Amino acid sequence: MDLSAYPYLQGNYAPVADESDFSEGQLTIEGKIPQKLQGAFMRDGANVAYQPNHYVYPLDGDGMVHAVYFKDGHVQYKNRWVETNHLKTERQFDRAIYGSVGKLLPVPQEVIDGGGEPSPIRNTANTNIIYHGEKLFAMWEGGFPHLLNNDLSTVGLYDYDGALQAGDALTAHPKVCPDTGQLVSCTQRWDNGNYCVQVFDAKGKHLKAIPIEFDRKGIIHDLQITKNYVIIFYAPAFHSLEKAMKGEDPFLWEPELGTKIIAIPRDGSGKNIVFETDPFFSWHFCNGFEQGGKIIIDYIWISSIPFSTAQGSGVEKQPRRMYRMSLDIGTKKVTNEQFSDIFCEFSRVDERRMGKDYRYGFAASSNRDWGDAHGYNCTGRYDFQTGETKLWEFGADANAGEPVYVANPDSEREEDGWVMCFVYTPDEGAFLSVLCAGDFDNGPVAKVKIPTRVPNGFHANWMQGLTLS
Repeated sequence: MDLSAYPYLQGNYAPVADESDFSEGQLTIEGKIPQKLQGAFMRDGANVAYQPNHYVYPLDGDGMVHAVYFKDGHVQYKNRWVETNHLKTERQFDRAIYGSVGKLLPVPQEVIDGGGEPSPIRNTANTNIIYHGEKLFAMWEGGFPHLLNNDLSTVGLYDYDGALQAGDALTAHPKVCPDTGQLVSCTQRWDNGNYCVQVFDAKGKHLKAIPIEFDRKGIIHDLQITKNYVIIFYAPAFHSLEKAMKGEDPFLWEPELGTKIIAIPRDGSGKNIVFETDPFFSWHFCNGFEQGGKIIIDYIWISSIPFSTAQGSGVEKQPRRMYRMSLDIGTKKVTNEQFSDIFCEFSRVDERRMGKDYRYGFAASSNRDWGDAHGYNCTGRYDFQTGETKLWEFGADANAGEPVYVANPDSEREEDGWVMCFVYTPDEGAFLSVLCAGDFDNGPVAKVKIPTRVPNGFHANWMQGLTLS
């Protein structure tokens, strides 16, 4: 493949072709693996298999999952493609067939006649990997999730026993309630603007749907839960399928509409509370909770829609900052303040405190300027009690991924857990970093060095108790 024309396929954004399995003897361990870690760290990401027809922002590569399994102080690594119908079709014809979300292409008749995937909208399964109800899912918010086995082999598309209907697109960014174990998610469709909160119980059984009617389908990637509400940001950011099929820029930003924050009662009763404020965009929440008649929301703020179909526009590199928002339920007043001036994304918390008051947020962060593409060379810790932001830098040329908080099973204290992420540096290669959440001064307590490259990716999670057996 010639990837030279694409900034987001250079350096550690470049794909890897091989699927690998490394035992502990093939990995290099620095420091000491905490004995209490029993489970798997997994991360999904875009990994192109063929020369792309269009690639501006790293949204459209095929899904590949990278995993490090932990048991009794020992580790193993493996990575696998998510075997989607679109990827299998391109392998069948040995070439790129499908376009991107920004530039859809009609599927050739010969492909349809040959039994290939007929939809021009590629289900990439590249955005997130979650473990819920003892099932492992690779997710992309434009379609059904893919069910995987614990060894990352693909079972196939999963519709939650018919709860998802043809055309439903399940979000790639659900939240799990720490009290009930419920998965709070949503579906959107390509053929209308409506948004629907979907709730599944701790075993993955569908409980209820809460519909919200919108005139237009917004670009809504994440949601946040609090004790009583599901919060979404309805920014003036839209995607037009018609423009995408014509080869025109389908991404629309209409700032005159402002951004609406919508608080949806979690029990499905009562009216939604709608707050209005100046336009902004956000990919990711950090956490949220209710306090004194207000809803507090911590999230990553971006000034406008961060992608385009044009190469070199630079919109994807615009500042991303940690913000704290206060929503007064009685007056509907919105207070929105920058918490830190650090460039950051992929914000996470101790999941035991999801929807509750908490102290620490963590995010992929950067203390340097980037060239043609943006990235992150640090893990950041954002202390919402003291206001302090603390960075652990892996090196000026490092690429550090989404940091995932892993709880210490023997402690309720946030500072006693660990923070994990994949890192790549030119000198050290790829490794999984294990930081102590309460100690950002002394660096990783352990590094699991991997003898292959782990490209930059999207969302990661800790799969408590998941093993290869």
